[in-house]
Amino acid sequence: MSDSETTQDKGLRGGSLGAAAITLMVISAVAPLTNMAGILPVAILFGNGTAIVPAFMLMMLLMLVFSVGYVTMSRHVPNSGAFYTLITRGLGRSLGGAAALVALLGYNCMQIGMSGMFGPVTADLVNKATGINLPWWVYSLGASLLIGILAYRRIDLSAKVLGLLVLAEFAVVFILDLLIVHQGVPGGFSLAPLSLSGMPSTAALGVTFVFAFGCYIGIEATTIYSAEAHNPRVTIPRATYASVLLIGAFYSVSAIWIVEAAGTSTVVDTIKQLADPVQFVFNIADQFGGGVLSDSMRLLFVTSVFACLLAFHNHVARYFYFLGKEGMLPHWLGQTHPTYQSPYRGTIVQTVIALVVIGLFAGFGMDPLLTLFAWVANIAVICVITLMLFVCVAVIVFFAKNPELEPGQVLQTKIMPAIAAVGFALVGYFGVSGFDILTGASGPLAIALPALIPVAAVIGAIRAKMRPESVAALTADPI
Repeated sequence: MSDSETTQDKGLRGGSLGAAAITLMVISAVAPLTNMAGILPVAILFGNGTAIVPAFMLMMLLMLVFSVGYVTMSRHVPNSGAFYTLITRGLGRSLGGAAALVALLGYNCMQIGMSGMFGPVTADLVNKATGINLPWWVYSLGASLLIGILAYRRIDLSAKVLGLLVLAEFAVVFILDLLIVHQGVPGGFSLAPLSLSGMPSTAALGVTFVFAFGCYIGIEATTIYSAEAHNPRVTIPRATYASVLLIGAFYSVSAIWIVEAAGTSTVVDTIKQLADPVQFVFNIADQFGGGVLSDSMRLLFVTSVFACLLAFHNHVARYFYFLGKEGMLPHWLGQTHPTYQSPYRGTIVQTVIALVVIGLFAGFGMDPLLTLFAWVANIAVICVITLMLFVCVAVIVFFAKNPELEPGQVLQTKIMPAIAAVGFALVGYFGVSGFDILTGASGPLAIALPALIPVAAVIGAIRAKMRPESVAALTADPI
């Protein structure tokens, strides 16, 4: 990077985000209504029944345990690069470089994969409301362009948009929960949804945990916003724990009432009878709240997916920015806009990638939900599981080498990370071994898709070997 380029880069807008704003950004990436309406019925339908309810709770506990070591180490690593930064400091340059490219692959896959859900659900909503019948890819491409414009301008605009959408999502589901409790359910409420019994097999239970974990992806991204946070040493931990607790409670409580409303013993058969499983939660809303509530949820389902796309785009743009700034990617990516101070070059690159991939799937006439969403988004799930596992190991190694940083804090620096590592190893095993169940891909495709992850890791490790000064920068860039 030339000296002129370095002086022109003003960096990201510091102090512009508080804990509440970061929490909203992160929860938006989690897409709570999307997971309730889109993932919950699919997880139940895959033969896993109501085990998704305790799976949500167990994944919340796993994320909380993980967050203890994650936040503790983040306090001592002055960089906004999140996972790959921690892995570099704890486990060395090669694994740090590998993690950087795996993270970039994962968040790109999640952002682009969600476009495969946004297009068809938006097309269906518009068609029912206006009679206009346009192909799904029109809406997916249009959303990518609009998101690029929002992200290009500046982060606080995106936070305001996401905040309104997320609050509305919570409101409609909370109203549905209250209506179910108030009106009651046939046979009365029971503790059956909290049980893991009745599972068809251990493999089916494992897939359930992967589904549940996938619904939390995005929560871990709080540290990406450190450079823009007000008092990051306080704001980032608060945002991390608040995000996990808020979304975990939302999933657990709402899933219980929705399953109870459908009937614990009959919910699987009910979903099987639907042509589109996504309609399951909307039908429950129509039953207990009427057309106004169900129509509102359908509209907010679309905006929820849009919010998820926007949030993950912001994550990806910042990864491009930091990796470019630090030399792991071309230096020209490490520049912010002279006026908006947004990572606009990363925004442009991510937008172009999304447009190309969406265009390819549309051009080959592939089903957006069964291919673009199912294939690509689940690659992201495996990426994040892998990264979290290595972060746990990195935390243990880092504090073993630097015990003076957290003297006497064995629980935060060793025990909690070790417990989380075992949990992520199990979830990761289920994700890879059951990838065909998760995605519907079979044969060589079921091997080729997850194989993209080690390919990205090898490229990152080689890049790290070739440019050791870049990997050194991964841990030296101050907030």
